[in-house]
Amino acid sequence: GLERQGGACEMIDGNPFNADKAYKDSKLCNVLFTRELQRRLESQESTKGIIVNCFNPGLIVGTGYFRDQNPIFTKVFDFAATDLLKVGETPPWGGGCLSYMINDVNTDRGSFYDSPPGSSKYGDEAYGRQFASSTVSKEAQDDAKARKLWELSEKAIAKVA
Repeated sequence: GLERQGGACEMIDGNPFNADKAYKDSKLCNVLFTRELQRRLESQESTKGIIVNCFNPGLIVGTGYFRDQNPIFTKVFDFAATDLLKVGETPPWGGGCLSYMINDVNTDRGSFYDSPPGSSKYGDEAYGRQFASSTVSKEAQDDAKARKLWELSEKAIAKVA
């Protein structure tokens, strides 16, 4: 899709739009982009010390990501996921994950940070122990795919600029 249609593609693989797959593809692209950016920074002496990582703050229903859903469904789903089932996260916990990654992570490069679903239920004392570098899928470790995504993204951006 991106290779054949550039920035006009509906889906990265060229198929018709599918919201669930689009979300998953966007997460894969985030990891691939992060890995390629870190590789490029490390290849130049002037940018060797810059660290690039990506993260998943968890399922945070109470944000704009569910704006296209029925508002009643969103409220019920948020309550069920976050308060009853304890698999969702609160916006402050998600923001804290970003803060942790920025302030406390200084050795990993090109990594993906994640925490088990519902980590915020363990409270502030668990913060940092729940959030850690995670192994990504085999596809997300594909350096050739990361390089290709970067190159196709450059072409798509050049056409817009």
